[in-house]
Amino acid sequence: MTEPARTPVIACSLINSELAKRQETIRHDLFRHAERVQELEDGFAWRFPSADPWAATAFAFIDTERQCCPFFTFEVVIEPNNGPLWLRLRGSDDVKAYISTVFGG
Repeated sequence: MTEPARTPVIACSLINSELAKRQETIRHDLFRHAERVQELEDGFAWRFPSADPWAATAFAFIDTERQCCPFFTFEVVIEPNNGPLWLRLRGSDDVKAYISTVFGG
């Protein structure tokens, strides 16, 4: 008999003090520099300038965050002609609510 699929838990796997420090670092080093935040049907998108260091910072964020929050869908779009960088976090309705709470979407 096949086991029923389990609903993934929407919670960061860091312990409380680590989570608080990580959230503050993310807000300080990345999200506070967003030029704009756009709500999506299934998440949020943050727009950053095309200049350095935003691509490297966005990919470092993704590399770390996917280890503790495997329920996110990450997208990075860099517009042509030195246009802005968009970082998108997507997921279910529960994931969207979590993003809004944690990252201020």
